[in-house]
Amino acid sequence: MKPLNHTKILAEKRKFYSIFSITCIFIFGCLYITLITANKGVAELEQKHKYYNDIAVKQGEMNLLLDEILVEINDLRFKDRTLNERKNLQSLINEKRFAINNEIRKAKTDLTNSFVLYEEFLAELQQIQTKIDVLKEAETSYNINKVQLEKCIDKHNLENKKK
Repeated sequence: MKPLNHTKILAEKRKFYSIFSITCIFIFGCLYITLITANKGVAELEQKHKYYNDIAVKQGEMNLLLDEILVEINDLRFKDRTLNERKNLQSLINEKRFAINNEIRKAKTDLTNSFVLYEEFLAELQQIQTKIDVLKEAETSYNINKVQLEKCIDKHNLENKKK
């Protein structure tokens, strides 16, 4: 025996199953899109993490080199050295400066320019090195002139004593 409204019941069942199927497809579609987006987000975060770690490592290396350069500049400025020792120390400082410059140039291609401060610092270091050289030359010239003047004064005093 079939109920009198059997066709109506079948139509309502079809309607229910179709709406249920559409809802399930929609939910699984949303879930799929969410998982795809999450995977892309995780990949992006990992890439950014690697990028910032690379910057931090390079900055750490550059900081160590800059510390060494500053120590050597202080040695160059405040310790008496022979001309050969001064040239060697200047050469060491220049090598480290060039190494930092090369790292910055490499980083400009791989990373955005996160090392502008280091570039400015290197330019200042180069000016400091130049000024130190000029001051040392002036000091040497002054000392030579002072010694010559003292010799002249001594010679003049000797001649005055003889007269």
